[in-house]
Amino acid sequence: MEKTIHIKLDRNADFTLREVLKKIEEMQAEHPELDVFFDGDEYAICSRPRKVPAKH
Repeated sequence: MEKTIHIKLDRNADFTLREVLKKIEEMQAEHPELDVFFDGDEYAICSRPRKVPAKH
């Protein structure tokens, strides 16, 4: 599954962990079909579609 970068953070910016987590929570509330997460390699807030469980 391909991830989408929504917000690229500046490593030198004064963002707090609380601010990043709040933004992730807001994005998850707006888009429940996405799995929103912080990608440490990209230093960005990213998402990918949630996996839908297989129906038997």
